[in-house]
Amino acid sequence: MDWILNEDGVSPVIGEILMVAIVVLMAAVVAAFVFGVVTMPTPTPQASLAVDDATWDGENLNVTLLHESGSSLDSEDIEVVVTNLDDKNQVNTSLLSSWNVEEDWSPGERISQNNMTIDDDGEFSEPSEIEVRVVHEPSGGTVSVITASVTEI
Repeated sequence: MDWILNEDGVSPVIGEILMVAIVVLMAAVVAAFVFGVVTMPTPTPQASLAVDDATWDGENLNVTLLHESGSSLDSEDIEVVVTNLDDKNQVNTSLLSSWNVEEDWSPGERISQNNMTIDDDGEFSEPSEIEVRVVHEPSGGTVSVITASVTEI
């Protein structure tokens, strides 16, 4: 029974197996990054935005947004979601390019969207408060969420 207690050869063999496993794992991780299997996520741009004006004229919702500071926003990558907080089923979703932004929306610039309709081509009912959510589509991240009171004109 002395041969069971003799463990001289076990430690070096296990050490070699562990070393090979670590090297193979490291090579797989490096190969994944080099060959593009693992991609880095697109960062969400950082910007400070504000609702400069939100009015209701009895029939139409008109919204003006102000880009206060931060990164310029690419008009093809940004989606603007306006929700009537009085009836959350009333939502307008549009690309920034439909807000008359040709390329980039830069700090200090104001943009407006007039005569907004809800996504199923209906009309907004008289909103007293809206939420404007600005979403960066490539990353799926939210740039800004703004709540604003709507004034009736």
